[in-house]
Amino acid sequence: MLSHALIRPLADDRATAYVARCMRHFVGSRRFALALLGAFGALGCDRHPPAVVCRVSYGGEVKRLEFPATKNPYAVKAVDVADRFSLKVIYVREPWRAASINVYAYAYQGDNPGARLLQESKFAPPFSHETETRYGFTGRQLVYSADQRELDYWCELTR
Repeated sequence: MLSHALIRPLADDRATAYVARCMRHFVGSRRFALALLGAFGALGCDRHPPAVVCRVSYGGEVKRLEFPATKNPYAVKAVDVADRFSLKVIYVREPWRAASINVYAYAYQGDNPGARLLQESKFAPPFSHETETRYGFTGRQLVYSADQRELDYWCELTR
């Protein structure tokens, strides 16, 4: 007669073998692949890709400007700030060797259709994230135009 201690491992081995046989059959099927793709796809759908977010203040009005990562830095346009300034942020993530964030602040020249570059900042990885510093990776920036107007901004990298 078999002891109770010997019966349990045999039962566990049979259950394990059954589960393994079912998994081998299921893993090879298309349903498993679709289920796995759906499960992992649902986990990643809610995640937003990282972007640079700048808080810009001019004349008492605060704006939140978001600049997504780009693969074509020459296509990025400057964003208008109260018809006095404009801000352009170029965030390149890939390829990693060329990863950088470039921030440009411009002032409008009255009736002149062009804008005058007031500040250019370049940042290389590793970038500090929003929770690491109070004023993001740029720190608080105060930029002045030729006619004494002040633009206050700082930028951070979202996760």
